Amino acid sequence: GNDFEETFEKKDFLRSNCAVCTHRNPVIYDELVAQPVKEQEGVDAFADVARIEEMAPEKKWGFFTRMIDRCLRCYACRNACPLCYCPTCFVDESRPQWVGKSNDPTDTMTFHIMRAYHCAGRCTDCGACERVCPVGITMRQFTKKLNKDALTLFSWEAGMDPDRRPLLDMYRPDDYNDFIK
Repeated sequence: GNDFEETFEKKDFLRSNCAVCTHRNPVIYDELVAQPVKEQEGVDAFADVARIEEMAPEKKWGFFTRMIDRCLRCYACRNACPLCYCPTCFVDESRPQWVGKSNDPTDTMTFHIMRAYHCAGRCTDCGACERVCPVGITMRQFTKKLNKDALTLFSWEAGMDPDRRPLLDMYRPDDYNDFIK
């Protein structure tokens, strides 16, 4: 109808991962079918991680415990994740059984922590896991800290170089970290 137009700010409708995206154009592609879009500037992709890093250890544990207490263990996050392609997922293993089949809080936390570490250095922060979660768990909080550490400690960002092996997929005898020796 007449006078029935309203303008909204794009940023108010972006998914949280899109709001902090640092690569709006494809990094690796065969043919770019459109003009590149302007990249975002001055975006701190890890601002939410810094807030969690400042918490005392017991407060962090409480934060993550409260975050996943609604988890149904439906595995929609795992099923939607482009990184979860193992022939048999660790949650489906029976020998050894890494995670029980009940909704026991310890098993649920174990699932989320193991899944985060399984995706460490490979997560592109696409947000598929959060998009499909039926109870709205912001599980990117688990992987973002690992992504930040990968970037800070190893200059590694997933999806940037198809010829470079994933961060936790290689071993070098000359690794500078003492734990390897």
